[in-house]
Amino acid sequence: MPADEFLPLDPSAINVKTFDCGKNAINTYLRRFAAKNMALNLNRTFVLSYTTEDSAEKPQVAAYYTLAHQTLVREVLPDPSRLPRYPAPVILLAQLGIDLRFHRQGLGAKTLVYALRHAYRIASNPKGLPAMGVVLDVLDQDALAFYQSFEFFLPLTDNPMKLFVPMASLETL
Repeated sequence: MPADEFLPLDPSAINVKTFDCGKNAINTYLRRFAAKNMALNLNRTFVLSYTTEDSAEKPQVAAYYTLAHQTLVREVLPDPSRLPRYPAPVILLAQLGIDLRFHRQGLGAKTLVYALRHAYRIASNPKGLPAMGVVLDVLDQDALAFYQSFEFFLPLTDNPMKLFVPMASLETL
């Protein structure tokens, strides 16, 4: 059973090597790059852990997501006429993965909602960093079908694998 709360990745306290979501790029990111990128202040990865029956082992990762800041030229954002002529800040949902042991149990939706709420809190907090919305670079057709099951995502460009959700849409999430 997964924990109740996502926490910042601490590779000394959690076993990332056993994570397997069935997508090599998502697995490799968590295992090899997430902690390094956090140390470089490039992004933040948050994990939902679980423990096995053998409690002598470190907790393992049931799900994770990674958030980063990014800027986009105003012309690619919906309704660019309201924006200044320089790039606008957005939050990038850079990674999202669910271990195969937890597929088809609603954990994907829970992780996505948690990540989007987190992005909203960052952008709406007066001490946080503002952002116009959340951007996703979709990995493949399976992921696209998952994200399209949530009605608030908009295509960001002509590329259907790049999605956007305005911060205002996340207010009631």
